[in-house]
Amino acid sequence: MDNLALACQGCNGHKYTKTKGYDPASGEVVPLYHLSRQKWHEHFRWNDDFTLIVGLISIGRATIETLHLSREGLVNLRRVLYAMGEHPPQENM
Repeated sequence: MDNLALACQGCNGHKYTKTKGYDPASGEVVPLYHLSRQKWHEHFRWNDDFTLIVGLISIGRATIETLHLSREGLVNLRRVLYAMGEHPPQENM
């Protein structure tokens, strides 16, 4: 129960049972972001066109890497949702 994630099928498939991930900037293995224990804005921000999530610290970077949050399909979806005024989610601004 402690490892459950609110995620789409694609992200959840990449996460699977992982609780840690590789931070590409530091080379360290660190815990993944935990939605109910951590604040999104402390670990992530959006890039200028709101298509990419940028990791601010190791947990954010490792989560982006592990869940493949910059995969083409997600970036395209964010681009379309932004054009429709449906992205980014307001709570993450």
